[in-house]
Amino acid sequence: MKYEKIAFFRFFGRLNDFFRNSERIKTHRFTGFQTVKDRIEALGVPHVEVSLITLNGKPVGFDHMVEDGELFFVYPEFQNIEIPEDWLVTPRYIGEPRFVLDIHLGKLARLLRMLGFEAVFGEESDEKLCWMAVKKKAILLSRDTGLLKRKELVFGYYVRNTDPKEQLVEVVERYDLKKWMKPFTRCIECGVELEEVPKEAVKNRVPPKVYGFFNEFARCPVCGRIYWKGSHYDHMVEFIKSNINKG
Repeated sequence: MKYEKIAFFRFFGRLNDFFRNSERIKTHRFTGFQTVKDRIEALGVPHVEVSLITLNGKPVGFDHMVEDGELFFVYPEFQNIEIPEDWLVTPRYIGEPRFVLDIHLGKLARLLRMLGFEAVFGEESDEKLCWMAVKKKAILLSRDTGLLKRKELVFGYYVRNTDPKEQLVEVVERYDLKKWMKPFTRCIECGVELEEVPKEAVKNRVPPKVYGFFNEFARCPVCGRIYWKGSHYDHMVEFIKSNINKG
């Protein structure tokens, strides 16, 4: 009979979103030799959501072997507090964020493209999605905690909201995307950067009323889709002002 061990975990901030109960200290029973990463994920928290783990006030890595009776403090990424890099179990994301999304977040992907971000999504296997995220050094967005627990994944985030526009606001706030935004510079279908085209080039590509009223047009170099600042553009500008650039 294997000897049962008990470890205790205190989660902070948004990591508590993964729990239904409000207990401050989570009690976890296990047997054998287990790493703290395995035990955190067994409790339901993907490793990509964790930034810092401390034991007795000192940082430990994901590979720390859990001993009976130990109490761990587990933290998400700090937005405004400087933590030494060698303390972090997940490195900080450096540079303009790029994203890979699973097929269930297609509407969010299009909205991220609308803000000017590289956002790849499609009907790919979990293995392929993780491979793409690692290769591109991108952040994998998903509502599948199992996908976010894959060991090869470095950067990832569990999207809490279910409404696409609320998801967009959530991701913008999580990764402080305002400073990187370049709205309406990418094709929302292909994700590539748009190119400006002279009005004469789209004469037979857009409705006559559109051609007569608008003077500025852009085109996707991949799918050929034509863009102009019509009513949909106005609606999205208002959404950005009201929900993302507010305050």
